[in-house]
Amino acid sequence: MHMESKVKKVARNTAMGIINNIALGVLTLIARKMFLTYIGIEYLSIGQVINNILGILAFSELGVSNSVLYMLYKPVSEGDTEQIAKIIGTYKKVNRSIGCAIMALGCACMPFLGKFIHTSIPARTVCLVFALNLLYSASTYFCSYRQILINANQANYIISEISLAVNVISIAVQCMVIYLTHNYIAYLIIMIAMGMCQNLLVYAKAGKMFPYLREYRDYRLGKAESKELLENVKAMFSVKFCGIVINNTDNVLVSVINTLMVGYCANYTIISTALRGLISIFHNSIVYSLGIASVKSSPQEKYWIFQRFLLINTGIAGITTLLLGVLWDDFIVIWLGKPFLIPAFVMHAILLNFYWTILSAGIWIFRDTNGLFIHVKRMLMLNALLNLVVSVALGKWIGVAGVYFATILADIVTDFWYDAKLVYTTLFGRPHARGYLAYVILNVALTWALVIGLRFALQPMPITAWSFVAKGLIGTAVYLCVFLLIYGRTSAFRDIYRIYLMPVWKGRKR
Repeated sequence: MHMESKVKKVARNTAMGIINNIALGVLTLIARKMFLTYIGIEYLSIGQVINNILGILAFSELGVSNSVLYMLYKPVSEGDTEQIAKIIGTYKKVNRSIGCAIMALGCACMPFLGKFIHTSIPARTVCLVFALNLLYSASTYFCSYRQILINANQANYIISEISLAVNVISIAVQCMVIYLTHNYIAYLIIMIAMGMCQNLLVYAKAGKMFPYLREYRDYRLGKAESKELLENVKAMFSVKFCGIVINNTDNVLVSVINTLMVGYCANYTIISTALRGLISIFHNSIVYSLGIASVKSSPQEKYWIFQRFLLINTGIAGITTLLLGVLWDDFIVIWLGKPFLIPAFVMHAILLNFYWTILSAGIWIFRDTNGLFIHVKRMLMLNALLNLVVSVALGKWIGVAGVYFATILADIVTDFWYDAKLVYTTLFGRPHARGYLAYVILNVALTWALVIGLRFALQPMPITAWSFVAKGLIGTAVYLCVFLLIYGRTSAFRDIYRIYLMPVWKGRKR
């Protein structure tokens, strides 16, 4: 019964997450089209850069939420409400300190915005936009701490339902404000107000779901447990800080080269980000299960779970990357028009960055859910430092594309092989991870060969809605044939077919 309940929760979380992401994705595309028509690419560009700067400033939170989630696995599975309340009470106190720290850091950064943002928009307006976003970013830490308990209980669908309802209203109001006022500040105020509303609704819902939080509202972790949390935070801090340097500095560095290009690239990444959101639903839906498995499974069982997860993740990463590579430019032309296309070299750099992030996710998900993040601090720091140095060097040498290529190169030299070796030797009891490293490199080469080949073969087709669908179907068919040809006979694929696909097929036949 317990296992059935977990499966139902995963299915519900996944279904609601997909509905939420697709619906919001469509609405966001409509809002972006109106934004570019009535407000313009320049405001979009500065908004993207400011969001990335604020993402960097959020380093003071780094490691806390993941470490708290890691500590919640055991008490949640055992129903220990008193211990849960202690963890959440401590998390609440820490979160509020973080909100104040982010506000202070943001205020200190405002005089230096001109170093990163080169625009014709008045400096006062840029500072006002930054201040509004800063206020929203800091305020989330005062009421979002309860959300982590919803996640730990695998009830993410509740957050998705609230998010969908609030964002539908928010985007509708934003579109109306854009059309009537053509004013970016008014649009931004609406967006921030609705974001705060969503956070408050989640806060209230969590209070109803877990009433014992009020009963134990003054409870905090003891010294020994606080020390354990602090140790995990220290370890995870390095992981997350380096992740921010690696993932949040791209737009800032691109802005130094060409601020307007940030906006043009953002029209591409809005699509890849939506796809990444859909894929993260799959990743997030199994994180809790992997956390439990990390306590109960043998090394061989963990390896078996990883092999199945890796193959599914490879298929998802491959098909989405191939379709993006084939359809991205066509979509931009149909949606916004030819003036919003970016150079093919830059598009390939962004696409490769997307593919690498999804494909390599499996290894670090296993690393973090098994608590191995404490072993990767130095390598991640090296990755982050190398990423910055190579980004600046390649950015000067080959332009915007170099910033995106640098992220992948730095990861290959550092985390890629180190994480694989750590997980394989520590979790799976295997002497090395050479097979996994070869597997990833070969999949990258294969997928890129398919992307380049299909783009060349389908180039003569006109850019219309019908040809867009036809190209998508051709790309899907080609990838599935190649995937089945290579992996159809593997034991991991047979397990996936037997456990997941065969019951669905039999159910449809009935």
